[in-house]
Amino acid sequence: MPSGADRTKTGDISTLRPKKNRTKASFGAVSSLIPKRSENFDGVALDHGIGEKLLAHFLDGGFRGAVRKIELDDFALTDAFDPAEALRALEPAITHSIQKAVLFPENRSLKDPYRYVLRIIERFEALGGKVLRDTVRGIERSARVSGVRLEQAGVLECDELVLAAGAFTGRLAAEIGEPIPLETERGYHTQIMEPGVSVSHSIIWPARAFMVTPTAGGLRIGGTVEMAGLDAPPNWNRAKITVKRAKEALPDLQVVSATEWMGHRPAFPDTVPVMSASRTPGVFYATGHGHLGLTYAATTALLMGQLMSGETPDLDLAPYSVTRF
Repeated sequence: MPSGADRTKTGDISTLRPKKNRTKASFGAVSSLIPKRSENFDGVALDHGIGEKLLAHFLDGGFRGAVRKIELDDFALTDAFDPAEALRALEPAITHSIQKAVLFPENRSLKDPYRYVLRIIERFEALGGKVLRDTVRGIERSARVSGVRLEQAGVLECDELVLAAGAFTGRLAAEIGEPIPLETERGYHTQIMEPGVSVSHSIIWPARAFMVTPTAGGLRIGGTVEMAGLDAPPNWNRAKITVKRAKEALPDLQVVSATEWMGHRPAFPDTVPVMSASRTPGVFYATGHGHLGLTYAATTALLMGQLMSGETPDLDLAPYSVTRF
């Protein structure tokens, strides 16, 4: 077991806790955000839906390989085990073909992401913020930023501007002559309102590349990474494949009243987000969080607020600078 890691055990299910100080250089910048992710979520998240613990499942043949990868990622793991009976007690709908599992006690998911976003907007407006829905057509600047040119509302004057448009931030960066190597990792999910089965934990099956998450609106089955740019039409076959694989884990799963969705994950080649000032005075970046946008949203907001206010951020932001490109 890697030194400095925490280990617990619940029944026959192994449990993992991430180390607070991860030392691998390739993951250093991203892992620095991990200890802060939970403490920066306030009542908005807690009231509207931190979900159950994350449960990862593997077939016997893939379990050892998954264990090795977890250990390489600086997680602690108890010895090998066969938790079939305990696993079935936690999730009766799981197929008996799955015999081994790993429980991540500190992972969480939102039960109702939509309500969570609505609450954030309510809080923002209560603090004096204004939500304006429009299309950005350009950025006004001379020595520094002076405004945003909108399709309907005209020019919105500003002294400071945060570019936080997810995978579309790259197009805005090009407007100020600062191209950044931001790519979209397109992901798909299927929301099943009447799944016919009950699931208490989020379930990941790495060998089949999908995840099942219980939500207020039924089960959400998602996964895959598609590198196809911002403009290509969705390939809905990818969503159907993840549902097919989910049925292997949940044999009684039914696809009734279902919808399919595709979204863009913003990612940089080094997997590290950009949270920094631009080379253009008055412009700031907060983008490129990949698969962890929601996870690091509150922490990013805190750090960016400190940076823009002239305070010393709680975390050294040098590794996240746009000038590294």
